[in-house]
Amino acid sequence: MDNFVLLGAGTWLVLQILALVLMRGAWRRTAWVSAAMMGLAAIVAALGALAGSNLAPIWVVFALPVCLAWIVMLWIILGITRLITR
Repeated sequence: MDNFVLLGAGTWLVLQILALVLMRGAWRRTAWVSAAMMGLAAIVAALGALAGSNLAPIWVVFALPVCLAWIVMLWIILGITRLITR
């Protein structure tokens, strides 16, 4: 299970960085949604950990699949629109 979480986190991070570097305009703004969601989850997890909660990182674990699905769908939709507009 831990390997899947790490693989998902690595995949999300690579796709997120590529999206923010390569996409322009509205596509880039849409890619920022995923980064903002993960950033908020990380902040909540950090604040929870500082408060002594041992379940604080669960927010990152819950946000990761949503953010990964978001960025994968964004890349798929971008690819489809580029194929259609050619």
